[in-house]
Amino acid sequence: MKFPFHSQSSGTIFVVAALLTWGINPIYFKSVQNVSSGEILCHRIIWAVVFLLFFVFFKKEFNKILEIFYSPRKLLTLALTAVLISSNWITFIWAILNNHLMEASFGYFISPLFNILLGLIFLKEKLNTTQKVSLIITFAAIVNQFTQIHFTGLTPFVPIIIAGSFGFYTLLRKQINVESIHGFTVEALLLFPLAMSYIVYLAHKKEMIFGSSFEISTLLIFAGILTSIPTILYVAGSKLLTLSKVGFLQYICPTAQFIIAVFIFNEKINSHSLLTFGLIWTALILYISNCIWCLHKNRSIIRGRTYSKMKT
Repeated sequence: MKFPFHSQSSGTIFVVAALLTWGINPIYFKSVQNVSSGEILCHRIIWAVVFLLFFVFFKKEFNKILEIFYSPRKLLTLALTAVLISSNWITFIWAILNNHLMEASFGYFISPLFNILLGLIFLKEKLNTTQKVSLIITFAAIVNQFTQIHFTGLTPFVPIIIAGSFGFYTLLRKQINVESIHGFTVEALLLFPLAMSYIVYLAHKKEMIFGSSFEISTLLIFAGILTSIPTILYVAGSKLLTLSKVGFLQYICPTAQFIIAVFIFNEKINSHSLLTFGLIWTALILYISNCIWCLHKNRSIIRGRTYSKMKT
């Protein structure tokens, strides 16, 4: 049976796969914690370009990349999304390497709510009663989580940048008619000169960690694949779903980070965190159950209409 790559089901699978990958990202960043956040970001971009160009040439679709460069509107939009996604990356990496993971994680807590609101405001998406209840429960979870975070210095801006950059990135990519892999390739190509310039600068100052050991170099090269595949899946999936649905699914990411923090990094869990995740998963269960019910209802209506036509 042919897989329905343009269905809501495949869109959900793509988004969930991307979010699970991003959810386990802290394990990767911990393994390269002796590398500066700027160098990690540059290697994510550089090796993503290598991986993406190889894939595009293999698929013989380089002409589609050139078409984007000949379209000022698409190129300008992708230049803006490139700035947004790179801002998200550098903020998250910096937060992990500077022991502000709690603030970064909070950014992923408010990001889904921000996406839902963007969908309601800009895309005129509608929520039914059950989905509104889910949204209210989610908001209560965010307020509960916020009360236990002790911000210092500039760290209040960390969750704002993470949520805002990712929310607007998703919104803009949904509205541009470009395949996910082609769009992300152009984004990476636009960022490539800046990334290479910084790497050359680090090499000149003899501050570059890449090349210092086989293990670190391999891990930094792997950043290209770890960056490309989930981003491509996320963009492809989000185009098939409403922004509000993507928003609810995004809670998979902080949940995965929560599990890693507790069971792998052995971080202590408190009653606030348990209540937060309890509320979030209650909202998710409500939302998913509602989606299943709506899908079943729509199929029943279609079957009823088909049956009526057959009788007449």
